[in-house]
Amino acid sequence: MPYFLILSVFGAALFSELCVLFVCAVIPALRRAVPYGWRVALGSCLGFVGANLLSLLVGLVPVLVASGLRIDRDAPGARIVAGFVLAGLFIGPLIVSPLGFLTGAWLGWKRACRLQHALGTAA
Repeated sequence: MPYFLILSVFGAALFSELCVLFVCAVIPALRRAVPYGWRVALGSCLGFVGANLLSLLVGLVPVLVASGLRIDRDAPGARIVAGFVLAGLFIGPLIVSPLGFLTGAWLGWKRACRLQHALGTAA
């Protein structure tokens, strides 16, 4: 599975985000960035997990349906199921992990901007 590669990169990115957040919290001149930083970190984490859960569903639901329909290994439908498994468990995570991470970070940033603007303390 590609998760050995993906999880190490995700761990490094999350650790970097948390280090930047810590620096922003410690240095008084950068404390205005803390609401942005923690929302970006939380959003990127949630986006990564959500995207990978969807990828797992793409890979596992067809297997469950095929077993429920009692599709044999030699049946023509088994190739379709194998394609979904390949896409959902091996290729999908390599594509959706960075997309989920970046989308979650972007949504966290937008939420922080909206809240800071509503409070009148935009950076």
